Amino acid sequence: MYRVTYEVAHGRPYSKLEELLLRAVNDAEGSTGRTFGELRDTFLVHDRLLTEALVTLIQEGWVAMVQQENEVHYLVTKEGRLTIEHGRRPSKLRVQTRHARIVRENLTGQLARSSDLRLVTGPNAVRATGVRSWKKYTLTPRMQRTKINGGETEPLLPRSRTQQEWIRWIDSVARLNQDLYYLPVQVDLAAAEVMGLPYQWRTLKSMILDEVTARQEDFADDPVFQEKLSQLMLAGATENGRRTSRGTAGTLSANPFAEAPVRCADLALTARAGRSLAESVLADCTGNVMLVVARMDEEKAGVAREVLSGLRRRGVNADLLWSLGGAAADTDDADGTAEKEIARGLGAARGAPGTGKVAFNRTSAPVATDLVLATTQRGPVAVIGADLLRPSAAEDRFGPAVRFSAPAALATVARLCAGWWEELPGEDGSLPAHRWKHLAERWSGEAARALGAGPAEPGERSAHCSDKECEGMLSLLIGPRSAALREEVGSGQAQRILTADGGLALDELVEQTACAPPSEAGGQLRATGGADGWRVLERTSDDWKPTEWPALPAPADHCRVAAADDEWLVEYAGAHGSALSFGFRGHVAARAWDRMCADRQSD
Repeated sequence: MYRVTYEVAHGRPYSKLEELLLRAVNDAEGSTGRTFGELRDTFLVHDRLLTEALVTLIQEGWVAMVQQENEVHYLVTKEGRLTIEHGRRPSKLRVQTRHARIVRENLTGQLARSSDLRLVTGPNAVRATGVRSWKKYTLTPRMQRTKINGGETEPLLPRSRTQQEWIRWIDSVARLNQDLYYLPVQVDLAAAEVMGLPYQWRTLKSMILDEVTARQEDFADDPVFQEKLSQLMLAGATENGRRTSRGTAGTLSANPFAEAPVRCADLALTARAGRSLAESVLADCTGNVMLVVARMDEEKAGVAREVLSGLRRRGVNADLLWSLGGAAADTDDADGTAEKEIARGLGAARGAPGTGKVAFNRTSAPVATDLVLATTQRGPVAVIGADLLRPSAAEDRFGPAVRFSAPAALATVARLCAGWWEELPGEDGSLPAHRWKHLAERWSGEAARALGAGPAEPGERSAHCSDKECEGMLSLLIGPRSAALREEVGSGQAQRILTADGGLALDELVEQTACAPPSEAGGQLRATGGADGWRVLERTSDDWKPTEWPALPAPADHCRVAAADDEWLVEYAGAHGSALSFGFRGHVAARAWDRMCADRQSD
């Protein structure tokens, strides 16, 4: 269990009207202040807007009402005058420090609020069952991480929706205990059901069923213990003597890690097109950029060095976070040779001429996704995809990438990146972590002031879409949470279904897709992409007809895609670290199918 310290904020900086109104009252000649009629003639706005602005300033204590003869006059107060003299923009922002308890299950590493679970401790189990050897009934731990990324906890941190509170800062994550709390579950092997799991952990079901099946004799050797544990669950397990609450159900797609609106122009279907998106962001970058490179190898390191040198020459501060890939990751790089070679090559960028600062990690970081996050003249923007730093001439692969610019989503991603830096040993990541936390604070404030910020700048159009209402919704998913959305996308009776996995052979995937009889398998088109190519199954009257689909390159070896009609899921999973996956739905997802089919027909 972990204790997360964070800050919530509500309110907003005052509008430009309120700021100018305060100055107008302050600039009044003499001590009589301004009347409502004078202010109306000055600003020429509706009376309602003027009244609301005056009420706001009065509530803050910067403007006072004084009755003079038969008319109300508005005068600036001492506090209001000090605000103007110090050049501060009026603000009614309120910040409060809070704490939350977060637990992480040790099978896949998913998080949840402790208040959403019915947890028991060892003493609880002993008192309820009278069995001191209860630990032999626990499932085998598979996650050994002792830290959690503070950025991953953001969706779980309580804040008031009615007061429009937002997360301003995630300060620290302290581990309170380990292996103290347990979640009792009931397993019915005959019905293949697991009762007692919270909805957000439902993807653990198959893993639990597999282990209980393999250890069935161990779990069934003490029926008295099983009965008493069941009674404990029914009575409501207690945490420190109080009854805990049940979590609220909801779909994962309705509760993603972060969301952002996107346009068709923000979506790339291949790695090469994704690199073009990343290159455009880097070309526009000013101020700061975060580069996250998963599966770093010698080729990527060379490109990264050139990118860092170029950014330094332009005066851009660049933070590069990388993880090992290829053979080095498979062997865990026991002697650290690969890490040293990569760090040595990246270090050359610091010697390039220029004023920009360059920071990078010297040991492999817990990341499994390629990401570019940058500040530009038009605001912050990010790109997530596959192999974003490969050479332009590198072999193209199928691997969707997406660009987004919603400040709230970017703030969430920035906090996640800051958490990755904080997980590094020593002090290497302290400065980048602090920098991106501050940028996240700024962007979350901007999002609160301008709710509904759009995706790409107005007027940007895609060559693949001529519709004026060209918009969809992007959902970001962290770690194993994408598994639940994968199940949702793969179920149902969609007309068009796509399954791609660069880690499996095409024949194996086709066999999985075509195993259901036509009477049971819905849809009219099923596209399957494996490491050695693509194949499309088109439904005829009584069977599926296989046809080749050679237009698209084979999927990237670490990319897995599931799509059904107007919803797509793209996962860039890795054996090490936490992966940031994404899904998109709506118009952009439907147009992605049109682009795929157009490529196929033009081949």
